[in-house]
Amino acid sequence: MQKKLFVTFAIIISIIFSFSICFAADMLTDAANAVEDTMQNAGNAVQGAMNTAGNAMQDSMDKTENTMENAGNAIENTGNTIERDMNNDTSRGIDTNDDTYTATRTATNGNATFMGMNATAWTWLILGIAAIAIIAAVWYYSMQITSENNHSRRD
Repeated sequence: MQKKLFVTFAIIISIIFSFSICFAADMLTDAANAVEDTMQNAGNAVQGAMNTAGNAMQDSMDKTENTMENAGNAIENTGNTIERDMNNDTSRGIDTNDDTYTATRTATNGNATFMGMNATAWTWLILGIAAIAIIAAVWYYSMQITSENNHSRRD
């Protein structure tokens, strides 16, 4: 019986070692393919994000360039308008040549009076009244302090 058992066991082992089917090899291939697919997907995602960021930056730079160009055009137009207006004003001043304006029209001649007094007299009158008011205030407060000192109840 031992011989039969030994022969059966030997046949089973020889059958097992005679075939080269390895289930782990298929699993490794599947795992390698899965890792490769994952890496490709991650690479595609990173590349898509980079392209999106690059496009956003390019759009931003284009918009900034347009804004700066518009601002420059606006400044140039303003300068042209000012130059045109100044040229028009200058040419009007040169073309009219009317000698009717003189500075004496707006200048005072010193004869203006109010209640019979000119500006200098009014200035001295106001300064005199202010000086009298200041002297009166100083005298009033000094008399008040003297009065309090004379009429104190301290004995």
